[in-house]
Amino acid sequence: MTAISILSEKVMDSLLDKMPAKGKYIAGKQVSRWEADTDNVDIEYKNLDTQSIAPVPFFSGRKGCLLKILFLLVFFSAGMILGYMIRRNIHETLIKQKPAVEHLGIKQNYDDSLRQKIQADLNDTANYKDHLNEISKQVMLSGIGTTNKFIEYLISFWSTFPLDSVKMKQYSVLLSYRNYTSKSSSISVLSTMPNTSVVFQAHYNHDNMSGIHPDYIPFNAYSPSGFVRSKLIYANYGCKKDFSRLKKLNVTIKKNVVLVKYGKIHPANKVLHAQTEGAAGVILYPDPADYANGQSIVYPKTWWLPGWAVPLSHVRYNLVGDPQTPGYPAINGAPHTLAENADYPKIPVQPISYDDARYLMSQLGGQTAPDAWRGSLNVSYKTGPGFSDESLQLELDVNNVIERRNISNVIAVIDGKYEKDKFVIIGAHTDSWTKGGVDHATGYSVIWELARGFSALVRDGWRPRRTIMLALWDASKYGHIGSFEWVQEYEKMLGRGAVAYINLDSVIRGNYSFHAEANPLLYSIIKNSTQKVPCTDPDYYDKSVYDMWLERFMDPGKPSQPKINPLNGDSDHTPFEYYLGVPSVSPMYTFNSKIYPHLPTYPAFSTLEDDKEYVETFLDKDTKLEQTVTKIVADMVLLLADSAVLPFDVQNYAQVFDRGKKYLRENEAVISSANVDINVLYSKIDLFIEATKTFAFNVTSINLDSLKESDLYLINDKLLELPRIFINYQGIPGYPQYRHLLLAPHAENLWDDQIFPGIAVTIEQCQTNKECDPLRQQIALLIVSVHQAVEILQDEIFIRYS
Repeated sequence: MTAISILSEKVMDSLLDKMPAKGKYIAGKQVSRWEADTDNVDIEYKNLDTQSIAPVPFFSGRKGCLLKILFLLVFFSAGMILGYMIRRNIHETLIKQKPAVEHLGIKQNYDDSLRQKIQADLNDTANYKDHLNEISKQVMLSGIGTTNKFIEYLISFWSTFPLDSVKMKQYSVLLSYRNYTSKSSSISVLSTMPNTSVVFQAHYNHDNMSGIHPDYIPFNAYSPSGFVRSKLIYANYGCKKDFSRLKKLNVTIKKNVVLVKYGKIHPANKVLHAQTEGAAGVILYPDPADYANGQSIVYPKTWWLPGWAVPLSHVRYNLVGDPQTPGYPAINGAPHTLAENADYPKIPVQPISYDDARYLMSQLGGQTAPDAWRGSLNVSYKTGPGFSDESLQLELDVNNVIERRNISNVIAVIDGKYEKDKFVIIGAHTDSWTKGGVDHATGYSVIWELARGFSALVRDGWRPRRTIMLALWDASKYGHIGSFEWVQEYEKMLGRGAVAYINLDSVIRGNYSFHAEANPLLYSIIKNSTQKVPCTDPDYYDKSVYDMWLERFMDPGKPSQPKINPLNGDSDHTPFEYYLGVPSVSPMYTFNSKIYPHLPTYPAFSTLEDDKEYVETFLDKDTKLEQTVTKIVADMVLLLADSAVLPFDVQNYAQVFDRGKKYLRENEAVISSANVDINVLYSKIDLFIEATKTFAFNVTSINLDSLKESDLYLINDKLLELPRIFINYQGIPGYPQYRHLLLAPHAENLWDDQIFPGIAVTIEQCQTNKECDPLRQQIALLIVSVHQAVEILQDEIFIRYS
């Protein structure tokens, strides 16, 4: 056999070995790696043995044979190289998987049918009653055994839902309690003639108090223990202007105990004002003019506060989370500061009922109090100091303890499908001073049903575009410690990814109308969601919640819209809104504040009367209002979690800046004295307002079909960046826990807000101490932040797709 024949046989055998198995190959058809066992492609084969080769004289003889072999080797090598190149090209172009092409169009957007589905699942009255009953069976004070056991029960139950995780987050924090192992705190009146004897003692043993509930003894958290025997004075609501009035009346405040009404401003600020003026102690009471509307028919016949009830509260005025870990979370192993704390009072504070306050006021001497200071105790209101009978003395004896305890938050998560690193957070709190029918049980019931409702959607195959977090906070009543510690621990993650926070705190405070406190970016979402939920009030049976809200709480500045208030400074939204810059909202049903302007909240707030029966008798008999709030919040969550473009309405910032400019004009003399041209800031604000209008048009004009998911991600990142622009990470001077340049809790009242807080604090410094550099710095920070906000709104990405 010739060399050519031998070599041809070997080539043929090799090719036959590499051919695909029978049944998986069709001659003449190109195959992919999914259609064949190998990477071979179709190769046409011809048997070389059957070919005739014409004799060539040049290749005859021995020399010709060698030339033939050499030629064949060259030909074979060239063929191998050429075959390799062809095979590689075919593999890369036909067989190898092509890279994925990102298609235009978004993958998930808000679906109204999902809203209808979940809202239809939130109508079970029995569920809400069960939740209300379960959490309000006993006093749920933070850090104690009953509360801890309840949290464990909740985790075990929620773990049965199809949630991606349910975890407990614990922190070791400083809490305040009544000293249960020692003598009780007391407020007494002593007679020194002829011998010292007790003629009056405040009552803390009514049947509704410690007689039945030994776990409930009225106290003011974070008040130090202390004993004071001195004269008594009356200071109305304890505002700064009230103490100024006393000084004008020549009433001595120093070293005396101050009797102050609850209401109007936060209890902690009342105590701080008294301490600043040199008072020796404070007694807080609820005046029946505010808490009973001056009526004699009270609980249990009406919702008005009875004469024996004593409201509890904390009196911390610097809410930085755990008092001993300022600026960092109280995680295990983190050292705690041991220095004397300036976040809570140095003078003793104790609450009493208005029945007991009536006796004290009836014995008070001194001048007649100003007309505006008179309440409904049905006695003469006097200023003091001291009693009209000079043989009588007041004795205040407070016995509290401050202890480090573990608190436990619960965080449940439903992972997002496309934007997993973006979070919509809903929160309520588990702790309460008392049984907490309204505060905390109504918020707890709503978040429980939201967890169940969204779990049902997940079970049916839905997954949110962005991650949903459901949080239950501990130690909220101590100044939102649980939420603040969690925010501090996850500050970096939340700073980048938190979309919004929805706060469920005492969501049924009355039954007059729906109401909300919110960040301006979320105004439109609230209005949108309330328009989709029918009103349960029989007078509005054919209208939406929004229609009733608009009629009963119309915005005086914009009569076509309902009034939305700024967020207060002592609830779990505070670290999100004022520390991180995460837009927050607090929805609720409330009472008619136009009729009861001095009522700070529902009358039974933080008393033992606030229980399940109080809610069902006077506020929400058949849980219809709780169901309504749950449906509204469910839609808000869907809008925030599923909308392709985040539904932030930037034009509402105009209301904040209009208010800010008004404040600046009122203080232009001080600002001018600091050598600042405030017109620069005015110009920047005007540019920003115009930019919001253009931005709103561009965003609403975006063609979603022309977007890729990567484009959408960039757009939403810019939207998330906008509210963070107004965060100054150094904090407001003197208030590091508040870092928002536009709004923060008021320095004189945690329940109120302050426009341009950094400027407000430093204006006072410039006026009183002639230190104006801090004022110049705060104005500069605001100018820069507004300038940066304009650049975000004018980013090319919003124009490109509009």
